[in-house]
Amino acid sequence: MSVPYVCPACRGALQLDTASLRCAKCGVDYPVELDITDFSGGSYYDSYAPGQELPEEHQRGLEAEVFGSRWRVERYYAPKLTPGSRVLDCGCGNGVSVDVLTELGFDARGIDLSSLRKWQWRERGHRDRLAVASALRLPFPDGAFDAVISSGVIEHIGVAEEGGATYRVTPLPDRDQQRRAYVGELLRVTRPGGSVFVDCPNGAFPIDFWHGAVGGRARFHGRDEGFLLAIGDIQGYAGGATLTAHSPHRRFAFRQVGRHWYGKLFAPLMAAAFALGGRLFARTALNPYLVLEIKKPPEGGF
Repeated sequence: MSVPYVCPACRGALQLDTASLRCAKCGVDYPVELDITDFSGGSYYDSYAPGQELPEEHQRGLEAEVFGSRWRVERYYAPKLTPGSRVLDCGCGNGVSVDVLTELGFDARGIDLSSLRKWQWRERGHRDRLAVASALRLPFPDGAFDAVISSGVIEHIGVAEEGGATYRVTPLPDRDQQRRAYVGELLRVTRPGGSVFVDCPNGAFPIDFWHGAVGGRARFHGRDEGFLLAIGDIQGYAGGATLTAHSPHRRFAFRQVGRHWYGKLFAPLMAAAFALGGRLFARTALNPYLVLEIKKPPEGGF
């Protein structure tokens, strides 16, 4: 049975009212269009109008995402999940992951807080399982999922980013409070004994291949930048929950970085290193990308 939505503002029950879901407790209406529920209240992290022409680099990135989403689920996450389990992809982007998980027999849901993604989702086969919502106020009841996946999201919480020809990022004054609230919300909607998978670039590794003006371009950074996270940061946000570092082996196809000369040269070597010794350096500064499993205590406490 699919996971029911609740009001993200008060967690009250929702009732279908023509073209919206209405909260019986606080009276808020959340619009439903083409089976996609929008809990954003019109507050997105981006701005997109239907038919708007996107920059060429952005279009290439969106096209590459489709392959990457399938790869991420089929080759990496699906084997780690219990067959038939309830799974949330928090920050699901183009929504392809939810289609793939559903096709593989999982009871999957996905959320993102993007006006662009809402229009992309019209192409998804299971768009009724996608919702526009803030990750800090998820529209799901406590313990709704067996597993939650958060891929490349947490580093964007609590910071201001500027794109264009030069990429800049600035931590906000309440960065840590926001990131702690984010991890807490992921754990809230996970059942006791369930798992939250958080993956992101390793802040302890000096090169970032995932953020910048051009996809896959190497970006050097310092720990004082206040953007990327190391294991200790995420452990602090997770409180007393048990944290396990997994090897990133098979997590990436290296297509974006492979467009650059250093990607052509080093990507095969990095893939081989992940395969042979990924578990050994998963927790170290030698690992450019973290995949962390946060286990929610069976009793639900921290």
